[in-house]
Amino acid sequence: MTEEEVRAIMKAHRWTYHPVPRRNLGTKYIYAQRREGARKIERYICPLSKLPELTKEELIAKLAMEPTKIT
Repeated sequence: MTEEEVRAIMKAHRWTYHPVPRRNLGTKYIYAQRREGARKIERYICPLSKLPELTKEELIAKLAMEPTKIT
């Protein structure tokens, strides 16, 4: 999957593509980001290097996950 395909799928599901560089490592990780009211919700997708291996079904499943509750 390419970055453009991932961006289009995220946009269709009301998420924003958000690459995050790791300090001192030089690698980028892909997150999906969405605003709900005053909060921002992020979902980890995968490292940028693994993006070609990601399938559409896996991406949609990650976007649909329930948020974890921290107690």
